[in-house]
Amino acid sequence: MIEPLAEELRQLVDRHGFKAVKLELRRSETEQRPTRKLDHDAQTKVRRRNGRAKATEYVGKMDIDDGRRPAVLTLAERFEAKSFLPSCADISNFCVIYGIDEPASKARAAAIPKVFKHLATMDAKDVEALVTNNAFSGPSQLGPIAEAIRQHGRAARRARTGET
Repeated sequence: MIEPLAEELRQLVDRHGFKAVKLELRRSETEQRPTRKLDHDAQTKVRRRNGRAKATEYVGKMDIDDGRRPAVLTLAERFEAKSFLPSCADISNFCVIYGIDEPASKARAAAIPKVFKHLATMDAKDVEALVTNNAFSGPSQLGPIAEAIRQHGRAARRARTGET
């Protein structure tokens, strides 16, 4: 004996196709689910398909006032591109400077909640300053520095040997 719900679902699948029914069920589920804001008690884990946390998705779901949101999102994008807090040592340094408990894990992704919750509470001008000054972006590009040292060395050698 087929249950009434199963029979109705089978009829819907026959009429509209499995994918359409599945999509509508998912939509219905998300509409009925209460929305939650990220806070210290209820953290939703944002994951990519490969399992790694993504800073922009995390920040996108946070309740941040409009004055800070663009700057925090910019820092999240830079975090993913590894041009903001590119290494665990940089994250550790950031945590020490701002008095944040360091994440237990040494993975960069583990720092996303702590770092971005702190950024969301900072003064908007201070967050903007982090963006503008490219703060915590890791070591500078070493190519131009190395070239300047080479040129200085060549010039010094020429001066010693009397070349022009």
